[in-house]
Amino acid sequence: MNNFKKISFYTVKTVSYIIIFIGVFLLFTNFFTSFRKNCFLGLNIRGTGMGIRPVEVFWLSDAEDEYSPEKMIGEDSVSTDEFFCNKNFPLPNEGVYAVRIDLGDRANASVTLKSIKYNDSRGYCITEPSEINEKMLNDLTIVSRDEESITFKTTQKKGMPSDPYIMLTISELTPHSGEIPVFAFVFSLVTVFLLNRYVKIKAIVSLARDLYVSRKLIFSLALNDFKTKYAGSYFGIIWAFVQPVCTILVFWFVFQVGFRNSNVSDVPFILWFIAGMIPWFFFSEAWNNATMALPEYSYLVKKIVFKIHILPLVKIVSCLFVHLFFIVFMFVIYLIYGIRPDVYWLQVFYYSACMILLVTALSYITSALVVFFKDIGQIMNIVLQFGMWLTPIMWDIDRIPASYMWLFKLNPMYYIVQGYRDSMIYKITFFNNIKQTMYFWIVLFVLMLIGSLLYKRLKPHFADVL
Repeated sequence: MNNFKKISFYTVKTVSYIIIFIGVFLLFTNFFTSFRKNCFLGLNIRGTGMGIRPVEVFWLSDAEDEYSPEKMIGEDSVSTDEFFCNKNFPLPNEGVYAVRIDLGDRANASVTLKSIKYNDSRGYCITEPSEINEKMLNDLTIVSRDEESITFKTTQKKGMPSDPYIMLTISELTPHSGEIPVFAFVFSLVTVFLLNRYVKIKAIVSLARDLYVSRKLIFSLALNDFKTKYAGSYFGIIWAFVQPVCTILVFWFVFQVGFRNSNVSDVPFILWFIAGMIPWFFFSEAWNNATMALPEYSYLVKKIVFKIHILPLVKIVSCLFVHLFFIVFMFVIYLIYGIRPDVYWLQVFYYSACMILLVTALSYITSALVVFFKDIGQIMNIVLQFGMWLTPIMWDIDRIPASYMWLFKLNPMYYIVQGYRDSMIYKITFFNNIKQTMYFWIVLFVLMLIGSLLYKRLKPHFADVL
């Protein structure tokens, strides 16, 4: 029986290291280039007589995909006669198969295209005017062409409305090189060796098993913690929901009514805002409460037979009750605004699970340290205050220069907040952003290792200090 356990353990360990090696290899291959560049389509266009909506950029995920308003971003004109556009249209970071550039809906308009620039994790690709041919065009006739620009005249088929557009297939513009970087292979081997040398897998497996066995006790304590938090007040647990709702209303009033923020990506500001604010509410409250779990439950810490490692999870599950309410609240607000539910909404629960694991990993680190270093609580408040503005939640990340974009994406909460918006607004699946997903899970794994080992090392001293 013991031999069977040993064989099973080493089999699981080997498979885990193989998975880690593959993930780290892909990370080293794609990570830095993926975060240092933002995916967009840059257009430099001049035109006359194109109408109020002269440019719309659609994108497709694959050859079977269909054009839809959810996969489009447009540019309006203040004049029906003259139009000028030189900007970058943001695209999903992964999974773009082709783009279509619609140039108004009027015949006999004049359009001059100076450049089309596509940028993704593999770098820039500039389509020169000389590379555009008739196969890419619909209801467009080439009038003139030189090295710097190409001029079209919009046309229409007999008995049909004018529908001028340029169609570009991304895979043809930026083909993969297929090369395997040697440095990524070497660094991946070194990483796996260090993990095998210094990380005790048995400690992690033991902790996960104990948490599973204690799941009923965790839920019972969390429910009791949730009830007693507001015990004695007239309105009881209602206060747990009132304060976040008031916060959302205050920020909405300040940014949309006071500062008159316009829609974000053609989406009402309030919808875009709550999709980022609701996960942050849970993250900040759960991390704060879980960090102080050991001092708050010091009488349980001093009991020899009690499994004190479940206490941070008790606080996290207690906060989860409120978060589930606000997920439903978010769904209701979207329905009120006429947004129909779809399968993408289910991804919210995936990103919620990611957030719970992230808070758990961070909480095991900070809850162990706060016992010996009381200032951790104050430091966390400062980190959370800055984090709310740097995630970002209240402003669109596309406003900053692309060269600084990667700095914000290093924050694991960016993945979760953007994931909520991808699920509710942009209709992008998490596997279409595979590099960011890989980065998040690897960071989470590292934080879990640090948290579990630190907690185990300091655990024997908790009762003495408290």
